[in-house]
Amino acid sequence: MSTDREDAVARLMRPRSVAVVGASEKPGAPTSFVMRNLIGCGFRGAIHPVHPTAQAVFGLPAVKRLCELPQLPDAVLIGVAAERALGVLDEAGQIGIKAAVILASGFAEIGPSGRALQATLAETARRHGMAVCGPNCLGLFDVHTGLALYSSRLAPIEAGNVAIVSHSGALGIALAHSGRLRLSLLISAGNAAVTDFPDYLSFLAGDARTDVVGLVMEKIGNPEAFSRATAAMHAAGKPVIVLRLGRSQKGAAASAAHTGSLAGSDEAFLDFFRRCGVIVVDDADEFIETAALLSRERRRPRSKGLALIGVSGGSMAHVSDVAEQVGLDLPELSPPTVATLSALLPAYATPQNPLDVTGIVFAEPGIYRAALQALAADPNIGVVAAVQDVPAGLDDGGAEEYRGIAAAIAEHRAHAATPSVVISNLAAGPHAQIARALDAADIPVLHGTRAALKAIRSFGDLPCPALAPAGLPLIEAHPHWTRRFVAGKQLTEREAKMFLADHGLTVTRELPARSREAAVAAAREIGFPVVMKIESPDIAHKTEAGGVHLGVADADGVAIAYDAIMVDVAAKAPTARLEGVVIQEMVEGGVEALIGVAMHETFGPTLLVGTGGVLVEFLRDSAVAVLPIGRAAAHQLVGRTRLAHLIAGYRGAPEADLEAFVDAILGIGAIATAYAGALSALELNPIAILPKGKGVRVLDALIIASGGKG
Repeated sequence: MSTDREDAVARLMRPRSVAVVGASEKPGAPTSFVMRNLIGCGFRGAIHPVHPTAQAVFGLPAVKRLCELPQLPDAVLIGVAAERALGVLDEAGQIGIKAAVILASGFAEIGPSGRALQATLAETARRHGMAVCGPNCLGLFDVHTGLALYSSRLAPIEAGNVAIVSHSGALGIALAHSGRLRLSLLISAGNAAVTDFPDYLSFLAGDARTDVVGLVMEKIGNPEAFSRATAAMHAAGKPVIVLRLGRSQKGAAASAAHTGSLAGSDEAFLDFFRRCGVIVVDDADEFIETAALLSRERRRPRSKGLALIGVSGGSMAHVSDVAEQVGLDLPELSPPTVATLSALLPAYATPQNPLDVTGIVFAEPGIYRAALQALAADPNIGVVAAVQDVPAGLDDGGAEEYRGIAAAIAEHRAHAATPSVVISNLAAGPHAQIARALDAADIPVLHGTRAALKAIRSFGDLPCPALAPAGLPLIEAHPHWTRRFVAGKQLTEREAKMFLADHGLTVTRELPARSREAAVAAAREIGFPVVMKIESPDIAHKTEAGGVHLGVADADGVAIAYDAIMVDVAAKAPTARLEGVVIQEMVEGGVEALIGVAMHETFGPTLLVGTGGVLVEFLRDSAVAVLPIGRAAAHQLVGRTRLAHLIAGYRGAPEADLEAFVDAILGIGAIATAYAGALSALELNPIAILPKGKGVRVLDALIIASGGKG
């Protein structure tokens, strides 16, 4: 049973009648494009122009206000300025219209005043139970029905099974007009103040005309809803492609200026998308090639192995190089396949993968077809790619020479169970004559070597949504600690370790000392050698301040180190409060790792794991996960870093205690979740992963409080 929200979205996407407020015949006016598009694209429902003075717009009778319409439309396009748009939206809601498209800019993307206006818009829509596309958008276009509530010029777009939903109107229409994709729907979501990507995905999961959805995203408003919607898409067997905007620092700034949203760290978004089971692409070319392949090839490859076939050894070498760079496997052919190809090809050809069938196939295209069949039958091969460049600059006579090869590919695809594609190394694609022949056979023709191969990689390894983690360690925030978390306060290292120990983590044995004599006594109690560190609530990075001495071996060394630390730190951090030193046991051996927690504006607490120690910022070896994560995900997180090689025992070193480290990761994840409102940052650097069976030890820790209650 559908909800009222789903019913409103359905009316937005499939209205039987529409009203256009601000309808105009003025050339270049947004609503002039809307009217022309509705009429020109053949929308068969009723179209009601609304204009304060005009009697008719493009020959259709006009009324002054929505309430004067002869019948209630399913949806209204509001083509007036931002301030007026709110009043029109409220009027539409009062008379019972449940769906609207708002074109106007001037909302969250312009700053505080616009955000306030957008909040009022959203509240108005929710009060009336309305679905709203926009504001700050171009509108939407159903290619199958001609519903073109779209405020930009629309060139002919072939109807098909790919839906595009884009925050960016310009990028969305550019992808739609690429000429490469057959579309079902084009949705310019704009600021998505009311109806957001999860709403569109939930609708498209049940849309019989859509098999693939491509998203151009600047933000995620509701991660939980997005996750549920992508799960519905996966259950419907419909892959989701995401091109996220604002991944770089400058891109994020442009994104904020565009939709008024903060982009957030790219690593956290990538982890979230990975768990949602969506395909993340890097640019528009990869978006197009991936959507083109997924929309045409519904058969699933039996393996990840890729076979390449062509008529040029140089071309084969080039594509093989790029395939290796993007992580595609070109497996060796099975002995039966090698035998078949040896009997088929001339003696000067080598039966291998990649396969150069030589120029003999121009005269005997049947050899090409038979070679394709042999590759497709090989159990190691999941996809066969015919690499064939037919430059667009060739005259028709030159292109005609390739027609036999194109026919061989088409005949093979018609009967083969193994997915097959054509790769053109040139981004411009093949000559139009050959392109038409391949298109008529419904063969995916992928343009540009790298984008094509990355599309094949995604096709061969379609991700699945991650299962919700089970059996996670659960803790409750201790009032004793939340009371101590004053906003902006940095705990001393000793306080941070006390906190961690209270929550089940193993920390170093240590004692505070506020004098040289106390330091010597503490060191004797701990046992030599020891580590000495400055204790201060104002110093986050003690090594840089001269506040760490390692391997102090005797009492005289402790006394000397105490004086040196106090002098050096006072010189380098003259305003810091110094509370003596901490004497710690010296933990030797093991692998130094990092576990950190940061607060993300979209996802809340996120976890960072990687190689630790003083070179952490130089090495930049880390992976990020959105919480919560389970044991399997924690193992995968470690596996995405070079730390995994060190734990396994690099160059003869003993294997480290991976399971104990995973326990620590899960423990920090539980802490971060329980204290999400109280912590601003938490970092264990380093945490020593001792040899297998000996656990882990927190050597240093940093906690900065936010002042919340957890």
